[in-house]
Parts: sequence; C-alpha cells; structure tokens
Amino acid sequence: MFKFRRWITILDSRNKDEINRAEDRLKNAGLRTKTWASEPMPVGGCGAQMRPADWSGIKPAVRPRNEMLYHLAVTADEEDHARKLLESSNEKGDSHDLSL
Repeated sequence: MFKFRRWITILDSRNKDEINRAEDRLKNAGLRTKTWASEPMPVGGCGAQMRPADWSGIKPAVRPRNEMLYHLAVTADEEDHARKLLESSNEKGDSHDLSL
C-alpha cells in the first residue's frame, strides 16, 4: 500500500517558488510528492521552546515568507529517479538552482 511507504526529503529551500517548480517537474514525470513548510526553532533558554507571545498576551510576530523553510519529499523507491530529474533540470539551464 502506498500509504505506508517511507518518504525521503530531497530538497530543502527558503524559496517557495523553487520548491513549487521542482514539485511540478516531478509531478509531470508521474512521481508522487509531499511538500511542507516549517519555521526555524525558537530560542528558549530552558529548552521548553516557549515564546513569550504565547502566554503574555502579546500578539505574536508574523514571520516573513523568507524565514520559512520549505521541504520536498518523494518515496524512497522513487528517490533516484527524482534526483536525476532535478539534476537534469539544472543542466538545461533553468533560471534557478534546484541543486540537492
């Protein structure tokens, strides 16, 4: 069953457009992809990772788009094919780097 396959992250970037282009390229080739965004870890002195804005009533700051980290993953059995597709897009002279 496809649901229980292992996913491998093949591309991490701070540029959402780069992730979208890579995802489109892989989907057009028939590969299944998964993307998500994450924030950098907040600095908490005791390791609790608590932000004062969460409990002090202060409105939390909105993070700019370039501070987010975007990830692209494919299944483990499609990893080699996906890497070759992304490397070939670099050789064709795409305007942005999709290096791994």
